[in-house]
Amino acid sequence: MVIRAGHLTIDRDRYLVTVNGRPIRLTYMEFNTLLVIAEQAWRVVTYDRLAEALWGSSGPEARRRLAVIVSRVRSKLGEASDAIDTVTRVGYRPAPE
Repeated sequence: MVIRAGHLTIDRDRYLVTVNGRPIRLTYMEFNTLLVIAEQAWRVVTYDRLAEALWGSSGPEARRRLAVIVSRVRSKLGEASDAIDTVTRVGYRPAPE
């Protein structure tokens, strides 16, 4: 399965993320976080739902962990960092193109 959003391509089967064809090195957790968000196709992924998908549970510490992971993903994506929108007090969603 391949997801494309602007300059960003996520290849689930190959665990590969590229921006303008250039591979981006993400950790396993960073990749899975980006994938869960990207698979939602314009829908918001709540903090709790994302934490459940990644760790099997959620809680107050999950938001902080998610914020750190998403921040690192955005930093690594460079020019495609706007691919993830934050929905304040709710969660994240793929950014509209």
